[in-house]
Amino acid sequence: MQIGTKQFYQSQITSMADLQTKIGRIQEEVSSGKKLLAPSDDPGAYTVANRLDQSISAMNQYGRNIGMAKSRLAQEDAVLSSVSSIVTRLNELGIQGANGTNDSIARGAIAEEMDQLSQQLIALGNSVDANGDYLFAGYKSGRPPFVSTVDGVSYQGDTGRKEVEIAQGVSTPTSSNGLELFMNVSRQGSESTSIFDIVKSAVSSLREGQLSSDVLPALKEATSHLSTYQAICGARLQKVETAETTRQSQMLNTKSTLSIIQDADLTQLASDLQQKSLTLQAAQSVFAKISQLTLFNFMK
Repeated sequence: MQIGTKQFYQSQITSMADLQTKIGRIQEEVSSGKKLLAPSDDPGAYTVANRLDQSISAMNQYGRNIGMAKSRLAQEDAVLSSVSSIVTRLNELGIQGANGTNDSIARGAIAEEMDQLSQQLIALGNSVDANGDYLFAGYKSGRPPFVSTVDGVSYQGDTGRKEVEIAQGVSTPTSSNGLELFMNVSRQGSESTSIFDIVKSAVSSLREGQLSSDVLPALKEATSHLSTYQAICGARLQKVETAETTRQSQMLNTKSTLSIIQDADLTQLASDLQQKSLTLQAAQSVFAKISQLTLFNFMK
């Protein structure tokens, strides 16, 4: 079967155009690093890759939430350690103040130190996080939760606890609120009271005479109360760290699966590009030579 000149030329042009298209596709894959450039390439794989991308985005958000939670909980842990140290010192001063041999000057000195420690407790209760939000104000984080008044210390926050989602369906408070930490120390056989009121009672009784008999038990209860919330904070921090470990493992697996589905094999692409480029160059060279042939060339 003879092939006409026009048909031959058209066949060669089509073949070279097809090679150029394939080369262009390879160059796109090399440039992007991906073998899935459009849904039509592989609709099923493209859908899976899109879903995995969404999972990675969600895990990145969980990572940011975890970072924020770790920062606030670590800060809370540090603050509670400082508060605990102050309450321990208040216990020591309470024991000193209970000594019946103290004169008015000694009791006054102990009362003054206790009062200064109470001011430090207020400052710690008004700690702010990295964003400038008050750590222990609950949802009212834009203003100081603890304010000194003529009657003692007033709590201006609320009972809320800021929470963040650290994994799908898993949330954690990023701190306790000031009401439960400082204002609700449980007393055996009586209503709860605040750490500030305990210190205020101690200071008043020392300045008036002998230390009140209920101060030492109250300070011990305050110590136990703070230990409970330190343990709660530690448990929350451990929960966050476990979530981060799990997230990192899931992220690694998801990215590995996504890479298998959509990443291009650059080594193979480089080989294909070289082969097809050489084939195109050869075809163009042959076509150019054949195109120059005429009947006059054969008659020479």
